[in-house]
Amino acid sequence: MSKNEKSLNWSNWALKIGKCFPLEQLHPDTLVWLQRPETKSVLVACSGGPDSVAVLCALWAHAKKLHIKLIVGHYNHRWRASKSDEDAHFVATMADDLGCEFIGGVRPEDQPACTETSARVLRMEFLRTEARLHNCQCIIFGHQLDDILELQLQRLVRGVGSEGLAAPRSVHIFTVGPAHLRPLLNLRAALIRDSLNAIDVPTCEDATNLDTTIARNGLRHTIIPQLSQTVDRDASVGAARSRQLLEEESSALDTLAREQFATAYSGADYLDRVGLRSAPRALTRRALVAWLASHDLVECLSASGLEQLLDVVVSSKTKHSMSAGCAFIKISAEQIRIASALVCDSTNPIKNSALTAEDSVHLPNRARLIRSAVIVDSQLRDLIFSGAIDPNCEAYLALDHDTSLQVRGWLPGDRFTPIGAPGSKKLKDWFIDRQIPKMERNQLPVVTTAHKGIVWVPGLPPAEESRITNQTIQALRLTYHTSDPI
Repeated sequence: MSKNEKSLNWSNWALKIGKCFPLEQLHPDTLVWLQRPETKSVLVACSGGPDSVAVLCALWAHAKKLHIKLIVGHYNHRWRASKSDEDAHFVATMADDLGCEFIGGVRPEDQPACTETSARVLRMEFLRTEARLHNCQCIIFGHQLDDILELQLQRLVRGVGSEGLAAPRSVHIFTVGPAHLRPLLNLRAALIRDSLNAIDVPTCEDATNLDTTIARNGLRHTIIPQLSQTVDRDASVGAARSRQLLEEESSALDTLAREQFATAYSGADYLDRVGLRSAPRALTRRALVAWLASHDLVECLSASGLEQLLDVVVSSKTKHSMSAGCAFIKISAEQIRIASALVCDSTNPIKNSALTAEDSVHLPNRARLIRSAVIVDSQLRDLIFSGAIDPNCEAYLALDHDTSLQVRGWLPGDRFTPIGAPGSKKLKDWFIDRQIPKMERNQLPVVTTAHKGIVWVPGLPPAEESRITNQTIQALRLTYHTSDPI
């Protein structure tokens, strides 16, 4: 049955899918989470493919018994032109027929998504933002058992530990933000697809899923079948068991690390190096990762950088320093501390200043914010639309040349809507999403206008309201020049 037919009755299909996948067949760990009294609203990520359609319909069929409200989220990467738009329309129609609120996101023209990784980042940012805005306690994904080995192989070639190989988890809880649930993780892809085909449920078929030049597809269609044939056993089943064992062992290590290094998990200013040196390397690594994450610095170190830090910590060196983004990690014989590479004097905050035409503002962190007027010709417009402008240091705003701009520091409660965002949220939440370190946030200038509020903060795209369009002729260019690290 074509997905373009008008006579779709999703409520009937959903009830049939609910019978195909009764509650007791869904992953038990996800049921525990869904049946909690505090779980009232969930966001279901739905691409329109068989797995996400199955999980949406199954949960819809059991929603009354679970006492949950379903919200459907779909992100359009715009990779396949009109086909991507058709998928979005398909999911929106399905949600409407089921009586579920639909939230659609679209990749902005100036936001590139040229790889699987960048596309996934955009989608996850959209889903997490919408889950928070709609007070959803969790996000539902359609991952199934056969996805496990694909992800494990991708991560194995990158080099990860038990934490990385334990993904995707049936329930993944985060310190900040909604949990991720995968109710179909114990079910085979073939079972899901056969169940939908048996009752003629339409789904979206992404032609790129057959493109074996894409790593994930090459693993699915070539490598994994060959592996199973070579070892004469179902490799996906073995991988699922390994994932479960690795999750249990990873959780045990995490518990031990939390008990032995509680300060690392509480965001302490420093760590006791003596204790770290005497512990097993696996526990020391976890403590360091947790501590860096609490200071929003874990993304600033590569895997090799983290191992280099670990080598120094357990070595006999009595003094060492290494950079991590805007900060330095200072290691002495007794302690490990973080020192900012910026001048972070809390007694010298950013003062409210006017940023006048062709002028600049000098900031307490020795950085400088410069304003200039530009005419948006076709060459500049193409550059902006290409996504090549680095929001960490430059922004183009669709504002008249005589617009009055003010510069101030970040204030609690500040809200902002950058280009491509589905809505506004607290500036603090944007800082967290973009991994802007805590010690840098108070030093970033917040640029405002009298009528439009916040129009730019370095590290984030400009405000949606000030987006450059095909009709923009006049614009303001802001550049943020930081001092050299000391």
